[in-house]
Amino acid sequence: MRYFEPAGVTPGPMDVFIHKPAAWRPQDGRLLVVLHGADRNATLLRDTWRPIAERYNLLLIVPEFSEAKFPGTLWYNLGNVTDAARRPQPKAAWTFHALDRAVDAVRQATGAVKDRFQLYGFSAGAQFAHRYLLLTGAPRVDLVVADSGGWYTLPDPTQDYPCGLGGAAPDEEALRSALGHPLVVDVGQHDTKSTDYFGADGYEACAGRQGVNRVARGQFFIAFGKRQAERLKTEFAWRLIEAPGVGHSQEEMAEHASNALFAHMKW
Repeated sequence: MRYFEPAGVTPGPMDVFIHKPAAWRPQDGRLLVVLHGADRNATLLRDTWRPIAERYNLLLIVPEFSEAKFPGTLWYNLGNVTDAARRPQPKAAWTFHALDRAVDAVRQATGAVKDRFQLYGFSAGAQFAHRYLLLTGAPRVDLVVADSGGWYTLPDPTQDYPCGLGGAAPDEEALRSALGHPLVVDVGQHDTKSTDYFGADGYEACAGRQGVNRVARGQFFIAFGKRQAERLKTEFAWRLIEAPGVGHSQEEMAEHASNALFAHMKW
C-alpha cells in the first residue's frame, strides 16, 4: 500500500508492504513492524518474515524507507536528527516519526484496533530502531529488537549525537524511561568482520571505540546501558542475545529472533 508521508527530502508517497494472515482479526490482532537494512528492500524482508507472521498470527508491516526519499545513512540510520553539517534538525523533520505514520496508515487500511506494536530492525534497521527508542521513547512499542546493528548511539548525554545523545537528548527522566524499556540486541556470533563500520560514515571513531566487530559493539552497548542505569539508579530492561553459528544473515537472524523471543512472549 502507499500513503502520503511528509518527512524525507520532499513530501510525497511512501510504500508500506504488509502481510495479513487469514486468521488475523482487526479487532484484536497483533502488529509487528519490521525494518529493512541498507539494501532498502522491503519486499524481500516482508517475504522473509511472512512465514513467521503466519506462525504467530501477526499483521506484518514493513515500511520502505527508499534511498530516493531518505538518502544515505543520515536520513535512515541516523533519523535526520542532524544535517550533513551536524546541525540539529527540528523534531518534526526526524525520520523516526514516519514510522508511526506508516503504522497508522496500515491500521486505517486494515481496520486494526490495536495501537501498540512490536518493532524489529535488521542491520541499518537496527540502527534506526534503537535510536527511535532513545530519542522518542517508543511509547507505542512493547518490545524493540535491534538485530545485527553496525554500531550504536550510546545513552550518554555527554557525547554529541550520534555518538551519544548530546544535542538531541530528551531530559534525564526520558533517558531513565528508555533504559527501562524492553530492548533486545540480537547479534550473530559469526558476524565478526573486523572494522565493519557500515553506517558510521564520518563517525568511524565512535564505532571503533565500541569494539572491533558487531558482536563486540553489541556487548559494549548493553554493558554501557547497564552502567548508566546503575548510575541513575533506574530499571534496566535491555539484554543481549547471540545466535550461535550465524553471521550477517537476514534470513537466519530472523529465525533466531523469532525462535528466541516471539515464541515465548505473552503479547
